[in-house]
Amino acid sequence: MKKIFVALLLMLGMISCGSKSAGNATKEKKLVVGTDGVFPPFGYMENGKVVGFDMDLISEIAKGLGYQVEFKVQPFDGLISSLKAGKLDVIASGMSATEERKQSVDFTDEYFKSKQVYLRKKGNSSINSKESLNGKKVAVQLGTIQEMEAKKIKGAIVVPNETPATIIMDLNAGKNDAVILEDIVALQYVKNNPGIEIFYKENLPAGMAFAFDKGKNPELVKQFNEQLKKLKENGKYDELLKKYGLNY
Repeated sequence: MKKIFVALLLMLGMISCGSKSAGNATKEKKLVVGTDGVFPPFGYMENGKVVGFDMDLISEIAKGLGYQVEFKVQPFDGLISSLKAGKLDVIASGMSATEERKQSVDFTDEYFKSKQVYLRKKGNSSINSKESLNGKKVAVQLGTIQEMEAKKIKGAIVVPNETPATIIMDLNAGKNDAVILEDIVALQYVKNNPGIEIFYKENLPAGMAFAFDKGKNPELVKQFNEQLKKLKENGKYDELLKKYGLNY
């Protein structure tokens, strides 16, 4: 009888161990990724789903690390607050790795470097330089590096808004005198709005990078950088650049 009892205990132990192992095997790792979804081609809405270069790139990185991704769309200026409140694991939203932001977040290596351009209504020759924006209304997307740069322009009246589409619409309507946007984003709007034009272009002080809460995920930041390097080496990164017209 004792032998039967011991055997039963062993069997139960084996079943218990097997169940625990199966549970671990099926438990998925997930990253909650924050983005604004209004910044084509890096992130934008299509058929009710957020898509774009950032979404594809971070999905490839996550896949290489064994993570599933869940995208959460919200206004750009609230992304870092949500990250620090634990509502997001990482930000993928064309965010420039500025020194100011580095006080709050840890950035990965930069994954894209672009320029910014200044737009005006076509033929408005009174606006032809940064200096000519003194006393003028300059529209920017709220919370972006363009807002930071606009505030450095002497005498400029900075008008922030949540979406690039709205500031372009206001420029067309004459509500603003100029708009500052990332060059690749601006080129698409210029193409679709023949009444506006670029009058000035400059390099940005920082490139785009993925952001993690400061000091919370140093190992994951390192792993992201390793995966990004692999994607550049195996050609997948260049493939995504071409897909979204960023290989200019």
